[in-house]
Amino acid sequence: MSRIKSINFPNTENELTALFDKLQRAVCNGLLVSGALALFGAASPNAKTVNIIDFMIDGQVFTKAAATMTTLAGTVVNATFNVFVFGVNSAGTLTTTMGTAGATLGAVVFPALPDGVIAIGYVRVNPTGAGNFVGGTTALDDATVVPNAVYVNTLGEFFPQFATI
Repeated sequence: MSRIKSINFPNTENELTALFDKLQRAVCNGLLVSGALALFGAASPNAKTVNIIDFMIDGQVFTKAAATMTTLAGTVVNATFNVFVFGVNSAGTLTTTMGTAGATLGAVVFPALPDGVIAIGYVRVNPTGAGNFVGGTTALDDATVVPNAVYVNTLGEFFPQFATI
């Protein structure tokens, strides 16, 4: 993770509280075991976790069995890059959140995850074939549309809103 903002010294109790809250979240939330993201099956538009994952939210450890991730929603236009970030909360509910596309990999903007959701990983999509990638419809292994889908497993603390590729 690259540093994107310098921290100003707090001048009030509220500013100090906000600073400590941010620092505490960084060390109390994270993925403890890789989910080993993979394609759900041949010609599938869905991803899955292969491993049972352990994760920590607000300092409490939870576990989630291997599962199919929620359906990807959104379109990635041909010749652009984007990411779909997979998350989980303390109840074990899975989420998928799409980033903002970029003309280059470095221009992709990762989505911010809601409080209480930690990132399991993400799939990077770059359709360079015969059309756009349509989440929930186009298979992630469709070589004619998406020859460039890459699964990235995160481990530890990962805050997508601060990520750069």
